[in-house]
Amino acid sequence: MKVRAAFACMLVLMMASVVFVTPARATSGPAAGGGDENGEIWITNQDGGQLFIVHPRAVLHGASIETIVLPTGTRPHITTFSPDGAFAYVADLGMGNLIVVRANDRQIVTILSIGMSGTHQAKPSPDGSLLLVANMHDKTLTKVSADEAAESWNILGSMSLAKPPICTVFRNDGLRAYVSLLPSGIAIVDVSTMTLLGTLPTDGFIACGMTKSHDGQTVFIASTGGGDTLCNPMTGVGTCPGHLYRLDTTTDTLTDLGSLDAASWHSFSVLPDERTAIGSSPAADQVEVIDLATSTAFPLDLNPTPGANNDRPDGIGVQGNNVYVSLRAAGKLAIINMARLTVDYIDLAPPSPFAIHGVAVRP
Repeated sequence: MKVRAAFACMLVLMMASVVFVTPARATSGPAAGGGDENGEIWITNQDGGQLFIVHPRAVLHGASIETIVLPTGTRPHITTFSPDGAFAYVADLGMGNLIVVRANDRQIVTILSIGMSGTHQAKPSPDGSLLLVANMHDKTLTKVSADEAAESWNILGSMSLAKPPICTVFRNDGLRAYVSLLPSGIAIVDVSTMTLLGTLPTDGFIACGMTKSHDGQTVFIASTGGGDTLCNPMTGVGTCPGHLYRLDTTTDTLTDLGSLDAASWHSFSVLPDERTAIGSSPAADQVEVIDLATSTAFPLDLNPTPGANNDRPDGIGVQGNNVYVSLRAAGKLAIINMARLTVDYIDLAPPSPFAIHGVAVRP
């Protein structure tokens, strides 16, 4: 109870001291200076077929937002990076492609066709030599070789799954992968042979709510479960309070840590202290700050647009004490500083149903 009480007090202080800053929308232009303390944050504009690259603190002080225009028909969803940050891997829901971008000069190096549509995420292996690409439309997981030195990426094969794959995390050795499935469950995949070793049942949908611990042996996982059969976290229908798990990658054991008291549930990430997590609650225009020791969630409003369900927090990126959250419907990026207990907003795109989504911190 002492932990819970202390955490609750922290949230009261946080909400009492939140400062909302919404600067004028910056125009496209060169990247902000590389010395910004928060590095580069890459955000996908799904409805606009663009990538935004920002140095948040620099942008808040007037620097430009850099924009990469992607090929016509592209609907970029999630961006990941090679381990050294040299290449960005952009999953395209619209055309089903994997787009490889050289991060330093922002040039598209290659485009691989993964499926007709519905490419959701490309996840690099720990050593960067392979990618596993999840395609929802075809229910396939595709293995791609990655030779960064030669700037060469090639499809090696794929496997079919009974349910659409969503996102992947690798075991430390890169030989095993864990793939979230729609509407529930985690597929355990042998990467060498691209065969299914088994499926772990989950209460509800995980999406990309899987974060590895510092030592890589534990995966923190959150799902939409614990609610009623009508649960739809994106529309607000039904009750979707969230469900928390820990996966031990040394034994493939999934431990149930119980339900969370959230209004709805979607994305999830863990802060560097591994004691606190944060998840997005789109239907409530909130994020949930979670005490992992007690599986207790406390809401924090991210609601700069008047009215209900006009902001819809979605993707989450974490760097140090900063948490970056895409406000999918509002077209804004929220910046939560967990040390200063403040929230700033950056305007990125006009409001639309899928204005922005993925948020990725470049290594």
